Amino acid sequence: MMFLLNGIRAQVEPVPAKTGWYQLTGKHIERWTMDVGDTLSDLENGGAQVDYQAKILGIHDRDAEIAERDPRFNEENNPEDGATFGVYTEAGRTYMLLAVNQAEYALFRFLCPHESGDDDAFDPISDYRLDAAAANATDAA
Repeated sequence: MMFLLNGIRAQVEPVPAKTGWYQLTGKHIERWTMDVGDTLSDLENGGAQVDYQAKILGIHDRDAEIAERDPRFNEENNPEDGATFGVYTEAGRTYMLLAVNQAEYALFRFLCPHESGDDDAFDPISDYRLDAAAANATDAA
């Protein structure tokens, strides 16, 4: 059992000539603190098409064991049981929304902003560092 309490949303684009496959754009990567399954369900209820069987270059084709055994990427990922991964389009952009565990999320705390834009309201840096100033300082050396 994986404890997938948070998520990562990242912009993706279709892979040419590979139906159902997407690639990360490297843009619009955000931490997501709402339940991923609920978010995907709400999007569908609002009329968005969510692809629960989408494949992402670098995830699904990197190691067969990941695609077969990680419940986020195999047949266990379905809306009836609370999906943990999906691809959808909103406001002209296509996104991957992926549930992540706390260890994965902690790394993203330092790599990308929160989806609301207010990092400290949702993830105070003090939850991750004793000295907040050091996390915000640039390396002068």
